[in-house]
Amino acid sequence: MKKYQLRTKTDDILNRFPALCKRLEGAERTPQAADAPPVLCLGADLEKAGACLAVQCGLGGPVGLGTLTRATVLELLAALRARGWRCVLGLEVCGFGWSFQRELRAAGTEVLTFATEALTGRRKTNTRDAAALARLVGDRTVHGNTTTSRLVREPSPEEQQRRFLSRHRGQLIALRGKIEAHGRGLLLDFGRLDFPDCWWGKKMWPRLVAQLTAAGEDWLREALAPQRAMAQAVHAQILELDTRLAVVAAQTLTIPLPHGLGQLTALTACLEVMDWQRFSNRKKVGSYIGCAPSEHSTGPGQLLGGIDRQGNRRLRSLLTEAIWRLHRWEPRWQGFGKWGTVIRDTQGSSVRKKKAVIACVHLLFIDLWRLFTGRADLGFTGPPTTA
Repeated sequence: MKKYQLRTKTDDILNRFPALCKRLEGAERTPQAADAPPVLCLGADLEKAGACLAVQCGLGGPVGLGTLTRATVLELLAALRARGWRCVLGLEVCGFGWSFQRELRAAGTEVLTFATEALTGRRKTNTRDAAALARLVGDRTVHGNTTTSRLVREPSPEEQQRRFLSRHRGQLIALRGKIEAHGRGLLLDFGRLDFPDCWWGKKMWPRLVAQLTAAGEDWLREALAPQRAMAQAVHAQILELDTRLAVVAAQTLTIPLPHGLGQLTALTACLEVMDWQRFSNRKKVGSYIGCAPSEHSTGPGQLLGGIDRQGNRRLRSLLTEAIWRLHRWEPRWQGFGKWGTVIRDTQGSSVRKKKAVIACVHLLFIDLWRLFTGRADLGFTGPPTTA
């Protein structure tokens, strides 16, 4: 009599990938340690339609499974865990947030999120990136190589909501600048060169209207009126966010700040870093901001280039502006003791001045880490008093 074996849902999902099933069966026949389950290293290149998945089993190369929906990925991982495998999945930071990582962890999968970098050289495809991520996971999980790539600290939902305030404010400021530039371009296109700065503002708009009316260009005033309405609406949202950020700053900033740094700058830095205790030494602090020099060295030769820009770009631009304010209000800070002569040289090279500012940004971020972690009181003294 012929025997029939019932097929489960787990078998159905795995049978869609015969190459993976063959690797799993070969690995399961190999003797394993009794105290630890076998490890599957997975790499996923996340996109809107789902994720391009690759699986590395043992010491073999990654097996590409193609692009699967998020629900199919969760179903496949559940089937692999039911078969007795420990699943570790690697993702690259992207613009799809952190919800998928939380779903994976809630389902019992270990997730590693790597910083964005060139994974496959000049030829880049989703399949290649997924395989490269699977190899990175294998290096860390199987071989214990923790320096193979940079892991990203994932924010909690509460940290994301708080960080949204400062990031959304920056986006609104950029949007207001685009609207203002649109109106400015319209004025310049029709020969109006004497219009006031911030032409849409409460004080400057009546002056601009008077100029256009006197010149008989009422149509230009009517064309600018919708632009002004949009700029004012965006400006009102910025002011509302400033009020909300002031409340958050009163709860977050509990130590005295250097004169000239600014409450909003310090708060934005804290929201971007999320946890100053995450860094164990100043080298990690300096590399996080992306102001470390790039390097191409081999043998005894060492070639240093421009900054690698591998860190938080918002912090770089934020602290670059802060350097110029501190240069006025804290001229005796240690960074200006090293680079202040170059920054103050009005006849010097602009390239050297930019390098000096970036070096000061690097030192300032390290000093802020020391300040917010209580490692040192930096002794900011303010501007020198004049007799």
